Amino acid sequence: MSLYKQLWLAIALLMSLAFTGSFVVSSLSAKAYLEEQLYIKNSDNANALALSLSQSDSDPVLLELAISAQYDTGHYEYIKLTDPTGTVMVERVDSQALVEAPLWFTKLFPIDTDQGIAQVQQGWQQLGTLTIKSHSRFAYRQLWSNSKQLIGYFLLIFIASGLVGSWLLHIITRPLGDVVDQAKAIGDRRFITTPEPSTREFKAVVSSMNTLSLRIKNMLEQEAARLDQIRREKQLDDITGLRTREPFLNMLASALLREDASASGVLVILRIHNLQQLNETEGRPIMDALLGRFGGTLNNMRGQDRNWVGGRLNGSDLALLAQGEDEPSPVGRACKDTLLQISQEFDMGEVLFIPAAATHFHSGESTSAILSRLDTALISAEHQHESEIAIAMQSDTQITRARTDIKTWDQRFTIGFQHDQFSLAAFPVVDMENRLLHEECPVRLQSGEDILSAGEFLPWINRLEKSIQLDRMVVALAIKKLKSGADNVCINLAPQSLGDTNFIDWLVLILRQHRYETSRLWLDIPEAAAYQHQQEFRTLCHELKPLNCRIGIKHMGHQLTEIGQLHDLGLDYVKIDAAFIRGIHDNGANQTLVRTLCMIVHSIGLLALAEGVHTEEEWDSLQGLGLDGATGPAVSKNYIAEDENEQNNT
Repeated sequence: MSLYKQLWLAIALLMSLAFTGSFVVSSLSAKAYLEEQLYIKNSDNANALALSLSQSDSDPVLLELAISAQYDTGHYEYIKLTDPTGTVMVERVDSQALVEAPLWFTKLFPIDTDQGIAQVQQGWQQLGTLTIKSHSRFAYRQLWSNSKQLIGYFLLIFIASGLVGSWLLHIITRPLGDVVDQAKAIGDRRFITTPEPSTREFKAVVSSMNTLSLRIKNMLEQEAARLDQIRREKQLDDITGLRTREPFLNMLASALLREDASASGVLVILRIHNLQQLNETEGRPIMDALLGRFGGTLNNMRGQDRNWVGGRLNGSDLALLAQGEDEPSPVGRACKDTLLQISQEFDMGEVLFIPAAATHFHSGESTSAILSRLDTALISAEHQHESEIAIAMQSDTQITRARTDIKTWDQRFTIGFQHDQFSLAAFPVVDMENRLLHEECPVRLQSGEDILSAGEFLPWINRLEKSIQLDRMVVALAIKKLKSGADNVCINLAPQSLGDTNFIDWLVLILRQHRYETSRLWLDIPEAAAYQHQQEFRTLCHELKPLNCRIGIKHMGHQLTEIGQLHDLGLDYVKIDAAFIRGIHDNGANQTLVRTLCMIVHSIGLLALAEGVHTEEEWDSLQGLGLDGATGPAVSKNYIAEDENEQNNT
């Protein structure tokens, strides 16, 4: 029961007790007063009638007539005249039942009046004793009438007090709503702050909870800064600030295995020709400063989804991974022009030669194949001293598969939407004891006899601006899958959908209509999109939390300094990017990073899951790092094998 209702009941109870006490005291007082007045009336009437009878010369007829006349006034229960021996001479008794008040009322407040007694005499001779008792029905009538008026007044006062009390309670308890909302938010792992109310008690509670929320936020920011420092020390080049070779190639390998638009993109490599000779002629400090400017520039280059990553593959080779981009030439030209402009600022435009090569990559390719064709193109450009960007072309088969006319893709998607050719795959996400947490369900497209993975067609979906339409289809497929009895389905939402308020409104409306399934629905949001569309993401979390949806961030770990912004979102889990998991059994730095990241997310009650576990060695290494679960080819293989063993045993 809410505090508001309890206060209302307490007020109603107090008012009822006050009325009951007032009613009882008032009724008893009125009863005592009426009894006293009836006794006085009995005594006065008895003396007056006795005096009248004393003048009747003891005539029995006159005595009876006088007594009957007094009795017929209708106000007496009985009048009785007895002689000195106790024999009744004249008696009149009213045997009618009380009808002036309810029986329960007469029993609750019984009126018992002493009778009036007077002596009837003739001279000094006693003729008899006169006893008179007035009827109590009239007193009950008056007492009952007064009680009804009192009850009526109380009801009017109660209603008026209720209206005024409700208004006052609403004003007094208004800060309580904020306190309750904040308490619920903290229970949902949203450590929000609210303005402190003026009420002293509420102010103390809100102040304490605000302090807790701020401490959580500060702790996250401090730990995130420390974690980012660890990442920088272990993964970034000291001179350029770019990722070193292994982390950069892990990023590329992770991108190639993704089930979203980031699975394709452009890779650019820029080579500082004769770097060793330039170090000797220009001086290492100057060249280090130049490389630092180069690295800062590449780090600051961002695509529309903030998925661009810079790296230093070796002493003279710089690289840019532009996920989600389609055309290698513009990206490569932008990189080279920027670096040439910086070299002009250092007065090295004449001596600095920067050959560059760029290529488009897509889902399913191998890292070695991409680097091999880039290296070939780069060597050719370096030998021929070309100023243009060398474009490393894919094989004819790859081009046919990855690059199709945009009109063909548009027709293919149109047919897919019209004929329900989209479907959901299913990959297990398990806890560290190999128990299923949920099924990750990336979208698939039936194209002729082929089934295309998300990484193959999502770049074209984005290019044709059909991401929101596809996400609507994916949500509908997930609900259908849940209605068929599936357990815990996880789907991915595109950055474009997250940034569209109309889509968010539609999603909330649809999920409210299927709230029986929402508790088994998990939603993955890319890390870059979550930070890029913070307000929309916050709104989504706020709207879906009452529906018991699980909301998490995937590809986590690249924007560690912004973790502090997660403290008030009410997330349920994070999925650590496969770039930090790949080869983790041989990488102590990534082990430290993952362990610390798990500790941070656990401190605000989130699950920490690993993406892209490819080998048994990686899976075994993750066991002691504090993770709650994982997904990837090795996980799927173990889970399926164990499930088959259980079925065989059964």
